Amino acid sequence: MKKQVAKIVLFNFTLYILHFTLFSAPAMPYGTYLVQGAFRGDYNTVMRDFGDAKIRAQRADGTVIAESAIKSANAEGVNFVLSIPVASASTPKSCKVGESLDCVLTTSEGALDVPNSLTVDTPVRVGKVTFNCTEVKSYTNPKDGTVVDIPTAYIDEVQWYLETYMDGGVYDPWADYDNDGISNYAEFLAGTIPFDESDRLRIKDFGMKDGKFALTFEHVGGHVYSVSSADTLAKPAWGRRRVRKTADGAEMDQVMAESNDGAEGETVIYITPLGGAASEFFRLDPK
Repeated sequence: MKKQVAKIVLFNFTLYILHFTLFSAPAMPYGTYLVQGAFRGDYNTVMRDFGDAKIRAQRADGTVIAESAIKSANAEGVNFVLSIPVASASTPKSCKVGESLDCVLTTSEGALDVPNSLTVDTPVRVGKVTFNCTEVKSYTNPKDGTVVDIPTAYIDEVQWYLETYMDGGVYDPWADYDNDGISNYAEFLAGTIPFDESDRLRIKDFGMKDGKFALTFEHVGGHVYSVSSADTLAKPAWGRRRVRKTADGAEMDQVMAESNDGAEGETVIYITPLGGAASEFFRLDPK
């Protein structure tokens, strides 16, 4: 499969929210609600070039509550941060908890409505939202009911391969076409080829360095990865771990592979060991 992101014409796309995850933090009666956002292309790579585009969170009457420039993604794969003022009651310049805001993408050519909205949550919490710059199709996992959205351009390419080189059939994100133990959906997230058992997300090295665990893995440029850990593999309770790009660098929730989109390489990340645990197991996840 050709592992690259098709160029997106900024004024011809539709945006779909894929997921919105909140992380707990102390509640306050008023303050600022931060929303960190990313834009993804057809192959789940973070979009990098948006020119003068901005994203706005506004009320249905057009009142703009927050605005952010859309920039080239940072080390966590974030394109923008919306700082939404929150008060105990709505005002012309602030929102109250639970209020819904429309998303609008603006460019020098005008404004484009984003067919989704953000719901303002407790101040000082940080929300994460991912938009996909293309048409998507929804799939439901029969095991747990989880719903995921996959770009139709990606599905069409996989479908073509199925019909040309295999026995046909309809694309199934939960199957494992190359029998490498990784589901087709996980391969989409990681940017690997679902028909090549040698091409999969893998950890190359793991060990202690400067008092921290150093984990080396093979990446695909433009994709985002995170690490979870558990103290047992018997019914493990996986929990997200913060990581560092250098042994003494700033902690991050996730890491973006910064090489050219689709290019393969190696990334090293550092994880501070949990104190008091007899053992700790780690899992690398594509996002």
